Order: sequence, then C-alpha cells, then structure tokens
Amino acid sequence: MKILINVQKMFFSSFLIALCLIYTHASVTDYISSSDLQRLKTVLFTAHSNLNFSNAYYLAKGFTTVKEQVPLVVHLDTCGYLHGNFNNDLNPEEIFYALSTWSLFQCSNPDILHKLERQTPNLHTDTTVKTLKQALEKDEVNTTFIRYALEALTLIGQSIPNTDKIANILETALKKDENFLSIGHALHAASLLGNAGKFALTHVEDLVAQADEVDGRILQWDGGLTTTGLLLTGILRLPGAKPLTQIQADKFATYLLTRKTVQHPRGVVTLIDSAFALTKSGVSPVSIGFIGSSQVVGDNPKLKIRVSDIMGQPLKPAPSTVTAQSATRVTDDVVIISKQPLAPAKDATEFILTLAKVQPGQYRLSITAGSDSASLIFRVLGPVTLNWLDAGLGDADGSSAPRLTKLNYPDKLTSVLQADSSQHLIVRFSLSHSVHQPFLRLSADKREIIFVAEQDSTKAYKIDVNLASELTYSAVFDMELILGDSIMSNPLRWSFGSVDVKLGVSEPKQPIIRGPRPEIKHMFRPAEKRPPQVVSMLFTALAAAPLLLLLIVWLKLGINLSNFSISSLTFHAGLAGIFGLFTLFWLKLDMFTTCGWLLPLGGFTFLAGHHVLSKLAKQKKV
Repeated sequence: MKILINVQKMFFSSFLIALCLIYTHASVTDYISSSDLQRLKTVLFTAHSNLNFSNAYYLAKGFTTVKEQVPLVVHLDTCGYLHGNFNNDLNPEEIFYALSTWSLFQCSNPDILHKLERQTPNLHTDTTVKTLKQALEKDEVNTTFIRYALEALTLIGQSIPNTDKIANILETALKKDENFLSIGHALHAASLLGNAGKFALTHVEDLVAQADEVDGRILQWDGGLTTTGLLLTGILRLPGAKPLTQIQADKFATYLLTRKTVQHPRGVVTLIDSAFALTKSGVSPVSIGFIGSSQVVGDNPKLKIRVSDIMGQPLKPAPSTVTAQSATRVTDDVVIISKQPLAPAKDATEFILTLAKVQPGQYRLSITAGSDSASLIFRVLGPVTLNWLDAGLGDADGSSAPRLTKLNYPDKLTSVLQADSSQHLIVRFSLSHSVHQPFLRLSADKREIIFVAEQDSTKAYKIDVNLASELTYSAVFDMELILGDSIMSNPLRWSFGSVDVKLGVSEPKQPIIRGPRPEIKHMFRPAEKRPPQVVSMLFTALAAAPLLLLLIVWLKLGINLSNFSISSLTFHAGLAGIFGLFTLFWLKLDMFTTCGWLLPLGGFTFLAGHHVLSKLAKQKKV
C-alpha cells in the first residue's frame, strides 16, 4: 500500500511538472561570452592590415557595437585612409562605408582633423549628396545600391526625395533579381522609406518559410552567415513586421551561436549585428546554462546557473522567478528535487541552486525562467570506497576451492603467486558504488593485457582469467586494479601484487632491425592469359566486317573525289597515323607509350581537319 502511494505521488509530481512545461518554451543554452568577444575583436583587428572602405567599416562597426575602444594608431590610420581616398567617383556602397566609418570613429574630432591637416569636419560634399540622389533616380539599379544610397543619405541627415518612386524602383529591381541577398538589401532599404516601404511586408512571411531547419533546433537561410544575418536584421528592422515566433527566434539564435568561430571581419560584424538585433527585438532569445563546470561534489552540491540574453547581458525585464522544476537521475528517473526556486547572486545573470546531499550520478535538470525553459545535464561526483579485494589461484577443473588472499587498500600481497597452465587467476572485490570502468591490468616489461570485471548476483566484481588460453608465454606479471567512472571523484590505480606464470613457453625475443628497410617496389598485375588465336581472329573479322561492307558499297555507288584537294592529304595522313597507332597498341605497345604518341598526333590531325573544314565552308559561300 505504501509503495502504491509513493508511485501515485511520483506520477502526480511528474504530471504537474509536465503541465508547467507546456506553458514554457525551450531557450538556448549558449551565449557570446567575454572570451568570445575577445577572440572576435582579434579577428576585427585583421581588417587594419588590409584597409579598404569595407574593412574600415567592419573595424569601426564591430568595435563600436561592442563598445570597445581601438588603439589610437588604428584610429588615426583609418581616418587618414578615408581622408586620402574618399572621392565622388565611388559607388553608393563605398560611400556609405566611408561616411559610416567617419561617423563611428568620430574622425571630425578637432584633434584628429588637426593631425590629418583637414579643415572641414565633414567627409562628404554637396557633390556626394548629388551622386547619391542620382543613384536613386536611375531605373536600372540593383537593390544593393538603392539600400546603401538611402543609408548614406540618412546618415548625413539628408531627406529622401520621392519615397513612392524609390519604392517602385525597388520593387522593380526586386522582381528582376529575387535572390536572398537582393531581398535582404531590399528589406533594409524599405525600412528607410516609411509608409512607402510597407510593400516589403508581403515578402517577410514567405521569406521565413524558406529558411532551412537543421536537426529541429537550427534555422538558417541558404548562403551561410552573411545571408542569414542580412535577412534577419532586415526583417527585425522593418517597421510593422512581426514575422518570428519565439521558437523561430531561438532557432536563429542557435545558428548564430554555432558561428562564433568566424574568421573574417565581415562575418564578425554580421554575427554581432544579428545577435544584438535579436536581443533588442520583442522575441529576444533567453540563454540558460551553467556557469563554470556542470559537475559538483556530493558534499557541497551547488550549481551556478546563468540566465541572460545571447550577448550575456541581464534580461530586461528580469524574470520574476527562476525555478528548478525538477532534477531526475538519468539511470532510473528518480526525482531528487521539485519546484525549487534558485537564489540570485551578486551578478544579475547568476543564480544558485543548492542541492541536499545527493548520491553520485548523472541528473537531468529542468530550469524555467519566466516563460523560458531549458533542460540541462549535470553530474554529482562522489568518492568510491574499495571495501575489500580477494586475489588468488584456482584449479581449471574446479576440483578444489580457490586459494584467495584478502587485501585492504593499499596493501600488497606478501609473496608472488606461483601459477601454471592448469590454474585460473581469480580476483574479486567489492565497491561502495557501481562503476563503469573496473579493469584488471596484467603487465610484463612492455607488454600488457587488460581484463574487464563483471558484477555477480551479490553486486561484487569478479575476474576469472584462464591463464593457459589468455597468456601465450611465461613471465612474471604485475597485477594492477584500475577503477574509473564519470561520477567518481577519486579514480583508483592500485598495484597489489605479482603472479609468476609458467606455461613452458618463454617470451619471444623481438629481432632488432638496424639499417635501411628493404626497398618497396611496385609490381603490375601479370597479364591475363589470352584466348586461342582462332578465337581472336574470328572476332577481328567480325569487327572488320562493317569496314568491308563500306568498301563494297563504295565500289557499287562510286566514290566522289571532285572535292578532294592536296591540302586535305594532311588530315587523312593524320587520321591514318591514329589508326596505325591503335593497331600497334593492339599488337605490342603499352597504354603509356600509346598516349605519349597520341597527344601530338591527335593535335596535328585536329588542326589539319579544322583547316580542311574551313576551306570547304569558304567554297560553299562562294
């Protein structure tokens, strides 16, 4: 009756936990950490060694986004490059990169202008504005130039002329080139056109539907990080667009976090821009994971849980409660905690889960933070005690009881065991907890053999080694017990004695080889035996029969030699040479020699044939 009540309680508790999880959605478990940002900044610095307008923009955009300062020399080099290379012959994309970098790096600062020996604080001129507006008036222009022309005009505080006309041009350009990159630039451009850009909303739903799903946890668009980041930021930037569900946002975030190892400045800026765009949206993904190790010691089991956005920043608004809904042992689904609130730490993103004394094992933890949830795996480590060990010898026929000696760790056998081929080596031991890696290692000199211990009905481990079948030569073998497990805090290696095995066969001596090894020579497969000559001649006659038939038809119909000229003799000579070479190949030449002759002969025949055909074509025109 008591067992039935406990089962009902467990079922009811599991039901309540499952019901609670229905109203939450899974979050991501990773985020862009400070160490990740440090590595990404190193990648951004590579843009300084190869300065152009785009690399200058990626350098400035990346460091400004993460609110980091660049060294003064890099700052001055970049502003100096813009000062010396900007002109009005650039395309709209290059103009935007230059103007944006000038603004992000505050190159109009009087101190920097003085060092650049520049009088005017603005990089652009009236001609620049005219160039950008002319680019928007062209009927034949792609969505990239439209987007960057609009971005540049907005950046320098210029009004956008005739937004309805630009929207029509943008729609026309999009119909002509409807790939993902073109759509992405169109979304960014439409976000700057106000009401005239609302036409882009019709593309958003289909665009999200075209994203590829991987393993049910990742969403991305074909084209990699650049395309995915461009489309994602374009969708989130478009006013009035609510295209992403929270689950979709989490899957896009998971994809971005798999690209943290990007090695190009453009990819770094795309990653950071996209991550920040998601965190500032209404579907900002929540990252829930461990801080530090996911392993705790059973005596002081405190888990540190991080709850943040994917940039590692505190959630806004902060979750009302962070709760451990359940923690169950993986091996037998035993619930060790249920609905336990986590205590906040000093850091706003850190929470602490204190567990009561828990048995060593692997556990599945379900965490909820508001409407977000995560399933995490942690291990509780604990010491494993070796209760006792028996080691000795027994007869192979079982005629007498094994003679075993009981040992306590870390003692050793007082004498070497003497064994022959008629005996078994028997080792038995008991542990306080089961382990996955209980081994017995026998070693002599540089040779070793390892045996796996198995548990018997009493939960004790036993190893029974048939010395005659397992060993091949006589030697004194050291015996070592090896214990290890993923939840074991004190892995053990214990050398507890030796056994002298006499099998009548001494250890073979390995020959010592000095000097160069024998040369390895490649041998072709011997030629297969040819068929009888009569069979070969018969098939030769059958293969030549169509040629004989051709000659007979020519004799009957007559051969027209009116168009034959002396210049065509070279072609026929080359063709005859190729046929002759094939005949020699069939008789005695090998493939490599034949190919060597065929290359020049074939080239000569090709040129001669081309000359003959050209001459015939000219004669027909005349």
